[in-house]
Amino acid sequence: MAEIERQLPGFWREDRHLSFFLAFLVLTTIFVPMVGESRPGRIAIDLIFALMLFSGAIATVEKRMLMSLIIALTILEFTADLIVEFNPSFSPKGWDTALKVVCMAILVVMTLKQTFLLPGPVSVHRVMGGIAAYLLIGVTWAFVYKLLLEMIPDAIHFQTPLAVGVSTGEPGRLIYFSFETLTTVSYGDAYPVHRVARSLATAEALIGQLYPAILIATLVGMALQARFNATLKETEVKKPS
Repeated sequence: MAEIERQLPGFWREDRHLSFFLAFLVLTTIFVPMVGESRPGRIAIDLIFALMLFSGAIATVEKRMLMSLIIALTILEFTADLIVEFNPSFSPKGWDTALKVVCMAILVVMTLKQTFLLPGPVSVHRVMGGIAAYLLIGVTWAFVYKLLLEMIPDAIHFQTPLAVGVSTGEPGRLIYFSFETLTTVSYGDAYPVHRVARSLATAEALIGQLYPAILIATLVGMALQARFNATLKETEVKKPS
């Protein structure tokens, strides 16, 4: 067991990295929708998101080159967000949102890999990794919706009117809509209109239903396998030579 733990990346051996990652994910999913759409609020949202990507890269990515790529892309998209904030004439034309989606997709894959595929016992780290992956899926889908709205502004209908000058694709509103869809809790105040938005919402709802069942089944299977292996080892030790 000690040899296995030495081979595992920092995601397992240093839980403070994963704790910070989960903390920023919770900030993104729960508190971001509360933040107003003033300039300080938008900058705070961009900063929280950048910190989430930084902590996620450190917690889940083992290869330095891939980690450096995620950090570089995060700095690039955060810089683009700041430029847009202070110079509205600058238009990134959706590539900054696409960078967010790419970074989060990499983190989702790495987190799922370390949660389901790496060897080791069912520990608090593995459970935290499963929770992190679930939250990451919801946040990733929110920015996929944002990218869609930048191309098709009326793809999703929101019944609550927005303040003047506020974009339909503001992150707080889309995170709320994404987790409504992921958890299949619909309040009827937002729904997809365009066929692409409907397909994305259907895919997210399916993931939201299947992922918890797969996670629980996998963790239970790992726990039972670990118990079986321990019992088998004890039996072999007790056998007379």
